[in-house]
Amino acid sequence: MRWILLAAALLATPAQAAWRHIDLATDVTLRAVAVVDAQRFHVSGSKGTHAVTDDGGRTWRNAIPADGSALDFRGVAALDAETAVLMSAGDGPTGLARLYRTADGGRTWALVFETRETGSFLDAVAFRDGRRGFVLGDPIDGRWFLLQTKDGGKTWARIPGPSVEPGEAAFAASNSALFMGPGRELWVVSGGLPKGRVAHSRDDGVGWDTLESPVGGSATAGLFGGLALGKDRAVVVGGDYKDELRDGVSLVLFEKFDIWTPPHDGTPHLLEGVGRLDAKTLIAVGPRGTSISADDGQSWRQVDGEAFHAIACRAGTCVAAGAKGKVAVWGR
Repeated sequence: MRWILLAAALLATPAQAAWRHIDLATDVTLRAVAVVDAQRFHVSGSKGTHAVTDDGGRTWRNAIPADGSALDFRGVAALDAETAVLMSAGDGPTGLARLYRTADGGRTWALVFETRETGSFLDAVAFRDGRRGFVLGDPIDGRWFLLQTKDGGKTWARIPGPSVEPGEAAFAASNSALFMGPGRELWVVSGGLPKGRVAHSRDDGVGWDTLESPVGGSATAGLFGGLALGKDRAVVVGGDYKDELRDGVSLVLFEKFDIWTPPHDGTPHLLEGVGRLDAKTLIAVGPRGTSISADDGQSWRQVDGEAFHAIACRAGTCVAAGAKGKVAVWGR
């Protein structure tokens, strides 16, 4: 079926950038975004939703696997204009932990991975390029569940993940608990402990280093997502999903894998995803608003109260998505 644009642009002065809404005409919670270019992007989430636009959001088509109408698609990765991998987050033993691949823009799909292992639950999918990608799942037997593909998502193999602490968990909230850095860098962020943790690999998951962050404090708090800024450098975001207004640090900058908390003009509360608009501008989103950094993560300010769960950016186009079919593009 076709979905048509619902909402007009957010009011703003001409010189002021803001979210331009291209919402879906559906009441679903969207948890993942993938951008191909300024005209083509994907959003996915609950109730078997995976929507694709080829015209910048003027129209949408719901492109899901034939057996996917009841799945929660919390992860999507676009390898090119036609190829994408769709991840279903849910209880593995009941058949909900799946990966699908399309090579024709979502018109047909192949089930390329499914696990029913006890404790399995898929959290995020990310690709380094058109061939190499990774999937993060909940810990099993004291280690993160980690999958790797070397053929563009056609086949997947389990590789050893970094070790975890008892109670440690990833949040399948924004498809960004796993993300890539330059070279062979791989990052995993987590919560559920007194302090959120960051695991970092420089060799595509062969070896790992782990640091604690100031964000955490309960089973519902910690780090939700992140973005690599350069070699050994990333910004990570988080908070508490059951207490979105709780005071605390939501942004942590890792400089050469040393923790630094940047200043923030405003109260970010819970932030779930972060993307890069241009060489210096970063955008972080969450249920209580958008925060912007104009100096590559060194300082931040909150600019609105827009509620989103996920964000993805490519070549100057940033798209965010959230509850009730909310989708928007950042621009003037």
